Amino acid sequence: MGKYQLDYKGQASVEKFHEKHSTGQSDKQARIAELRKKQLDKKKNKQAK
Repeated sequence: MGKYQLDYKGQASVEKFHEKHSTGQSDKQARIAELRKKQLDKKKNKQAK
C-alpha cells in the first residue's frame, strides 16, 4: 500500500480532481458532440420515414 491511504470519500474527491485537471477533457467534449450529432441524425432519419 502507498504512503497515503484514502477512504472512499477521499478517493472519489481525488479522482474528481484529476478528471477536472486532466488534458483529456477536450477529447471528452469532442466525443460528446460527435455522439449528439449521431443521435440527431438518427432522429431525423426516423422522422423522415
